[in-house]
Amino acid sequence: MSAHSSDPRHSLPTLGVVLVGAGSGTRLGAGVPKAFVELHGRTLIEFGISVVTSLPHSGHLAIVVPDARAAQTLALIDAIVPSDSAWDVSVVGGGRERHESVRFGLEALPDTVDTVLVHDAARPFASAALFERVIMEVRRTGDSVVPALPVADTLKRVDEAGVIHETVDRAPLVAVQTPQGFPRELLATAHGARPDEHATHPPTDDAEVVQRAGGQVRTVPGELRAHKLTTPEDLPLLEYFLAANVAGLDVEA
Repeated sequence: MSAHSSDPRHSLPTLGVVLVGAGSGTRLGAGVPKAFVELHGRTLIEFGISVVTSLPHSGHLAIVVPDARAAQTLALIDAIVPSDSAWDVSVVGGGRERHESVRFGLEALPDTVDTVLVHDAARPFASAALFERVIMEVRRTGDSVVPALPVADTLKRVDEAGVIHETVDRAPLVAVQTPQGFPRELLATAHGARPDEHATHPPTDDAEVVQRAGGQVRTVPGELRAHKLTTPEDLPLLEYFLAANVAGLDVEA
């Protein structure tokens, strides 16, 4: 459903963003979908809407939420996105699994969009600079691009009883984040390529969807502030990043 349509005189969008907020957040145990958990009176999805529509592009933002949260999301958009924004915004009902929700968001983007970013609403403090870094690398290379951080902890391989069997070399390993960027046609084709495999072994991110279809994925530097809310233990970290944003502190230094 369309929530916000900007001035028809602005240029047709070539950039699309799918903001994924349809997850139930079972591990969080908050009683509401993760995207609608509040930090200091603002839902996580509000932070995502704000950063995407602040990007200096003509774009289309497709927000994927549970059907029961559509009306609330429409109201949030009206409150956040100015009427003269260069961004068009629509709200889409989510699927049973994340990859379905992303596919529904992709289908909501206009045909003029050639570059797509997929972002988790559960990463509310990913910066505009990170979005721009991903966009620029997708357009420079024509490949899929994900933000990544080096793994700092020592990694051990354990068995079902918790007994350590070996230390894993962490040098070639990274932890990936969102927003993840793709040429639109490549991502859409990948999502339609292996429906049976996606159903039996759901991919955990869109980079995996593309790789299953044979696509190449590059990395760009990620950032600490793009931390994801998964369990209650993540909330203090997000509170810290919010306070750092308000204070103008550089948490990446």
